[in-house]
Amino acid sequence: MSLAAVFVALALGLLLGVTIGDTELLSNVRGGLERSLKRDVEDARRENAALTRELKNQNEFAQAAYPQMVAGRLPGRRVALIGSAGATHDVIKPLAGAVEPAGGSIAFAAELAGKPRYGELAAALGAPGLAAPGATPTTEQAERLGVAVGKRIARGKNRLQLRRFAFSKLSGDLRAARLFAFARNEPDAIRTDDGRRLDAFERGIVEGLSRGAQRVVGLETGETAPSNIKWYGSLGLSSVDNIEQYAGHYAFVLVLAGAKGDYGFKKSADAVIPPVAP
Repeated sequence: MSLAAVFVALALGLLLGVTIGDTELLSNVRGGLERSLKRDVEDARRENAALTRELKNQNEFAQAAYPQMVAGRLPGRRVALIGSAGATHDVIKPLAGAVEPAGGSIAFAAELAGKPRYGELAAALGAPGLAAPGATPTTEQAERLGVAVGKRIARGKNRLQLRRFAFSKLSGDLRAARLFAFARNEPDAIRTDDGRRLDAFERGIVEGLSRGAQRVVGLETGETAPSNIKWYGSLGLSSVDNIEQYAGHYAFVLVLAGAKGDYGFKKSADAVIPPVAP
């Protein structure tokens, strides 16, 4: 056994010595590997450049074709955007790019307060029973107050009171706006009492808007997370989940014009765009 171990050790030593000592073999392997990796990188760069050119061409086509596709679909229509705190920043520019080529305009854009002053708002609207000053309303009361706010937004009423107590940011004029978009951000603390109360308040606003406006559409971008599409659907809204893209622009205009459903590229979508009536 000892003699066999010696022979095995000698054999292994010879093999390792040949391998380690053969610098030309190692150099050839290294050189071949470097050339292979270099070819792979060059192929990837060429493929990336081709895909970039293709994407640029498609974007140029969409930019040129979009105004022709939506021309005259929203003639003279005034659209208002209402959003949760922090939700309108990524939506307002795409919204303008969507409706203006169709003949419409963004008449009003506003963000709701992240911490509503429920009691003062209820008193200002002449409905103190919905939320007592200084008291914390229940989720049911918050939703009822939201319905009252949504109805007034849809009708362009109590603008001064809404400006003071309901919104944190706003611009434009609500009057004559009959088409609305709603952009939601899920409350950070949705599972707390304050989060559930704020969620109920915003649900109420959408309910009130739906009762008074001609059309309300739920919007978000492809990057919005978590998604709000199910939330919109629970309130009976059609929705668009990629408003920053031309496909989202087109779907939004068609939904404002009467199409129903959920459109975009997320799993919750019924289709990319609504079917066009013949």
